[in-house]
Amino acid sequence: MKKRVSIVRCRTYDDEEVLKGLQQSIDLLGGIGSFVKRGDRVLLKPNLLYGKPPEKAVTTHPSIIKGVIQMVRKNGGMPFIGDSPGIGSSSGVAGKAGIKEVAETLDCPIIEFNRPVIPSKRKGRIFKNIEIDQSILEADVIINLPKWKTHAQMLLTLGVKNLFGCVPGKRKPLWHLKAGENYNLFAQVLVDIYLMIQPSLTILDGIVAMEGNGPNSGDPVPLGLILASNDALSLDQIVCDLLGIPRKSLMTNRMAFEQGLGKEGIELSGEKTEEVEVSNFRLPGLSPMDWGLPQFVRKALKNALSSRPILRRELCKRCNQCVEICPPKALETQGEGPAFNYGNCIRCFCCQEVCPEGAIAIEPGWALKLVSGKSKVVNTNDSDQ
Repeated sequence: MKKRVSIVRCRTYDDEEVLKGLQQSIDLLGGIGSFVKRGDRVLLKPNLLYGKPPEKAVTTHPSIIKGVIQMVRKNGGMPFIGDSPGIGSSSGVAGKAGIKEVAETLDCPIIEFNRPVIPSKRKGRIFKNIEIDQSILEADVIINLPKWKTHAQMLLTLGVKNLFGCVPGKRKPLWHLKAGENYNLFAQVLVDIYLMIQPSLTILDGIVAMEGNGPNSGDPVPLGLILASNDALSLDQIVCDLLGIPRKSLMTNRMAFEQGLGKEGIELSGEKTEEVEVSNFRLPGLSPMDWGLPQFVRKALKNALSSRPILRRELCKRCNQCVEICPPKALETQGEGPAFNYGNCIRCFCCQEVCPEGAIAIEPGWALKLVSGKSKVVNTNDSDQ
C-alpha cells in the first residue's frame, strides 16, 4: 500500500473547525470510507498519558475525539475508546482530560486495557512476545490518535510511540525495565509494537503541541496543524521534516530505517511542508547512554556519561507517584521528597512522565556537559533520509 500523509491547517479547537479539518485531512487520503466500513468495530487509541485538562496539551484534545467519533458513526462504524495510561484508569484520565464528557454525550464506550495477550500471528521483528490488549485483536479497525509532544527519552512522541499504550497496565514499566537504559533497544520495542498493531489510520493532534520537558510537563505551543496518514511511521517522518531535523533524529525512525522500514517513499497532500514549517520548537536534550565504551568503564562512569532525572524540590508535592511507577525501584520516599538511587536508575524516565507537577527534570551528566556542552538535536544535512 502506498504510504500517504496529509497536512491541513486548523487554528482552533472549535468543534466545527476541528471536524472540518479532520474531514479534509482524511478526504485527502481517500475518505473515511477507505478505512471504515458499515458494522466495523473501530478502536480509537488516543494519548491518555495522564489526567490533565486539555489546555495542558498532555492528552489528545477532546474535540479531535469528538470529530472522529462523528465521522466513524456517519460511515456506519461502531467506535470505542481505549488506552492504558501511565497512572490511573482510562476512564479516570479521560474524565480529567475532557474526553469522558464527549464519550458520554455521544454514547461512545471507554474501555480499560486490562486483558494482556501475546498474539500468535502478530509478531515484532526483534521482540516476539510483547503483550498487547485483547481489544486490539477484537477491533476491525484501529485509528491511532496521538498528540504532538516532546519526549525526554525518544525525542518526540508521535504516531509510533503512541502505540506503546496498547501494552496493558503495569506491563509497560516492565518493558522500560527490560530496555529502558538503552535508547535504541527501547525504540526497537516501540517499532515492534508498531509492526504488531499496524493501525489503519493515524491522525496527529498538532493544533496545540507540547515542547520542552515533555511528555507530561512541557509547555503548550500552538502549531495549528492536523496530520493524517495510513502509516504511523510515515507520519512521524514528515513531522521531522516540518521541524527541520533529520528524520533519523527520532529514535523510532532510526531503528525502523536500520531494518529497511520506512524507505518506500511518501506521497504528500494538502499543505506543502515548506509552507507550514515549525521554527524555534524546543526539543528535549538527549544524550548517548554509553558512547560505545567497555562495560567496566560504562559502569564506573554511568552517571557522568548519561542524562539522569533530578528532583526540583520546590515543585514537588510529595504525591509519590514517581516512587510507585519506577520499574527498578530506584526511588524511595524521604522527608524532603523522593530520593534517587542512581546506581539502580535505568534512565527510563517513567518518573518524569507521570509527575503531575513537572517536578522532575532531565539533567546531562557532568562529563556530557564538559565534552559536548548542552545536549541538543543538531539540524544537519541528511542525504540518506
